[in-house]
Amino acid sequence: MVLNTQSFCVFFTLLFFTLLLLSLVSRAVEVHDITPLRPLAQGQTLVSAGNVFELGFFSPNNSANKYVGIWYKHILPRKVVWVANREKPLAVTDTLAGLTISSNGNLELVAVLLDNGNFVVKFNVGVPADRYLWESFHYPSDTLLPRMLVGNLDQWIDSLLENRAVG
Repeated sequence: MVLNTQSFCVFFTLLFFTLLLLSLVSRAVEVHDITPLRPLAQGQTLVSAGNVFELGFFSPNNSANKYVGIWYKHILPRKVVWVANREKPLAVTDTLAGLTISSNGNLELVAVLLDNGNFVVKFNVGVPADRYLWESFHYPSDTLLPRMLVGNLDQWIDSLLENRAVG
């Protein structure tokens, strides 16, 4: 009987450490920014710092097209809230496509997905953190997110009416 108790203790200890290790490894592979040295490849996703939103490649309803979009990370079924290439999808067979930030060697740019769902491109250093060179909230789709400010409502309505098929 003592052997059984010891075996259970060893088993549960090993199980605990295995689960802990797997948890740490899965967190280490999450991508939180895109830089010239760290592009986003197909099969990878960009995750907001608080794990609220995720950006990556997707094909809606087994379509022959592939899109770059943003969705809530922990809500199933997946609800895409923004699509980057709505008018120009990639072919599903295009396996080499990726999302990169190019650099001329002078600027340090970084692309980040914020916890409010805004995908932004900004300087990596030397500029206030809330100064963006480009942001997805300026190119809205058919979904309004909390804390999203729509500066040009006409542009949003036109975008909404143009194409509601994707996502």
